[in-house]
Amino acid sequence: MNKFKIVWSARSECGPNREKNEDSIHPTKSDSASPPFKAAVCDGLGGHINGDIASKIAVNTMLDHTHDLNKLINNANNKILEYQNENPKSIGMGTTMTAITINDDGLMKIGHVGDSRCYVYSDRNLVKVTEDQNVPGYQNVLKQALGSNEKIKIYEIDFQLKIGDVVLLCSDGLYNEIGDEYIKKKMQDGISAESLVSEVLLLNPKDNVSAIVINLI
Repeated sequence: MNKFKIVWSARSECGPNREKNEDSIHPTKSDSASPPFKAAVCDGLGGHINGDIASKIAVNTMLDHTHDLNKLINNANNKILEYQNENPKSIGMGTTMTAITINDDGLMKIGHVGDSRCYVYSDRNLVKVTEDQNVPGYQNVLKQALGSNEKIKIYEIDFQLKIGDVVLLCSDGLYNEIGDEYIKKKMQDGISAESLVSEVLLLNPKDNVSAIVINLI
């Protein structure tokens, strides 16, 4: 693969119907860089205490020097469990985590727990790379989350990217409001994360809304 540059935009908002933003993202600001690159969206469990803290703990592990997603996600899980042990009132806290790395060959590795999502727009097609880990018949009930158990099953997959591809990481507060066809159209139009989140906020969303849009150019 020829040399390429990664350009990304990022935004996370509380939304009009939540008291606090329990989503956390990495990176938090739009920028550009050469690979390797790391990014993640974490969605603290709503209805549980300290979901915002759980998501922040998880996303902060992306600052570790390693690009091994299995290690990063397990480290995040262990840190959330440690926090609960030290703060018993926080027992039950948890978060999703959908994280990626992109190396200089354009290979994207995905590590995924929960129901945040990774999409790829390529050759005019939208691919939902991750599978939502919800209990069948219960859209808002997760099979697992970081902080729920010492042993978690991390969904891992490799996806070969090429120049011109666009990656979207987002929380369920985004995709539940607009659906895949809308996402496809907007990614085809070259929308930024800032603009995409702005459009969702106009719909009076029930949840926090977060997105990272990553372009390979």
